[in-house]
Amino acid sequence: MAGGDSYEYSIKDAPSFSVLLFKLKQGQSITVEKGGMMYMHNTVEIQTHGRKGGIMKGLVTSALGGESFFVNTFTANHGPGELAIVGPTMGDIKEIDTTQQPMILQSGAFLASYPTVELDTKWQGLKGFLSEKDFVMLHASGPGKIWVTSFGGIMEKDLQAGEVLSVDTGHIVAFPDHMQFSVRRVGNWKSTILSGEGLVTDFVGPGKVLLQSRTLGAFVQSILPMLPQQG
Repeated sequence: MAGGDSYEYSIKDAPSFSVLLFKLKQGQSITVEKGGMMYMHNTVEIQTHGRKGGIMKGLVTSALGGESFFVNTFTANHGPGELAIVGPTMGDIKEIDTTQQPMILQSGAFLASYPTVELDTKWQGLKGFLSEKDFVMLHASGPGKIWVTSFGGIMEKDLQAGEVLSVDTGHIVAFPDHMQFSVRRVGNWKSTILSGEGLVTDFVGPGKVLLQSRTLGAFVQSILPMLPQQG
């Protein structure tokens, strides 16, 4: 059982069908992405609310970041109890401490956090990713921890100073907000169109990049030919 700041939690059935399990003490709260709850004890209560920062900030995060405008805060108001949280797809769950190091997250990667952590669009970092449709990054900062989810397993790549790693943008889960990066086509236009690859992000160390082993878009494309066709 892992824990920090008196929170107790564990990750079960990783990396393919991960479940984030909290054992909340009375009065403890966890903020969870909408639809993430698997089960909870009746000592735990749910409160649904807009994201921090007001209506406009929440709407921007929802529209650009792929997250829902509303989030749920679960609080053990009536005694200790368990809370189980799952991601929307088959995959892994990882903990990240944002107390000293704010992080950039792939849209849809956020699963849960301490109530003290803020999630917002990272305007200065968006310019490179806006060139790919529906791909926007979010900024997580503040004292506490967040949990991110993926499609597939999560791999950590720890880059040394000056080391460059080129990553397909669809495989990015999270990275420190101080890391330098740039977005480009995988090659010339012919390679971009025919190779099956789209945009890549060049990360420059130092820093640790979290990657997911699968992408939802590629998975959907792989099963489309097997689906019944309308006549």
